Amino acid sequence: MRHNAAMKRGIIGILGGMGPDATAAFFSMLVRLDVAPTDQEHLHIVVDSNTSIPDRTEHLLGSGPDPLPEMLASARRLSAAGADVAGMPCMTAHAFLPLLRRHTTLKILSAFEETRAALDGFSQPIKKLGILGTIGTKRTRLFETSIPDREILWPSEEIHRDKVMEAIYGKTGIKAGNLGREPHDLLMEAAASLIARGADAIVGGCTEVPLVLSQRDFDIPFIDPMQYLARALIAVIVTKT
Repeated sequence: MRHNAAMKRGIIGILGGMGPDATAAFFSMLVRLDVAPTDQEHLHIVVDSNTSIPDRTEHLLGSGPDPLPEMLASARRLSAAGADVAGMPCMTAHAFLPLLRRHTTLKILSAFEETRAALDGFSQPIKKLGILGTIGTKRTRLFETSIPDREILWPSEEIHRDKVMEAIYGKTGIKAGNLGREPHDLLMEAAASLIARGADAIVGGCTEVPLVLSQRDFDIPFIDPMQYLARALIAVIVTKT
């Protein structure tokens, strides 16, 4: 997405730290999607990688502190830094988006809303979405409520626990800094179970998942909601200016 430098005077904020690798990947994605011939013609991006934000899934499952206060603190820092619009590179954190929007003036886009808007653009109809995401996202039915016109498929309880959550949260998982074969293989096993049940596409329903999986792993579409969020953030700044 290439723009004229004079058009890009707004600032994009990243409400990050959930986790740091996903935040860094999202920043890189924004830079990559914003094609520019010089440093000076790239977007102005402010990142608040707040690793003090408590785990979203733990709180949603009733076993951890509320992440909302720290998320609000991050949003306010982004506003103070001049951000015009922001995105959160954490799918589970979107469970708190309605409250964030209510208690801050910062415009925060939704990866779920942007993904829903993009689904109609696929050449082959996608009726069943296979989700690789956290138990917290599943419990809050974020996909079901945001994309009500598609069938949402989750792995079985056992596969979700032993494959998906282990790949994300395990001692050798992605949040522990392992972007290698172990979490990749666990997630591929979970994806295979969803494809066997008729999934038309696999969704990286946690921002850690696309750190180890990509379209190269699949014959059906692999959907990374962060790509749609990144494109939408860029579009807001271009439209604004």
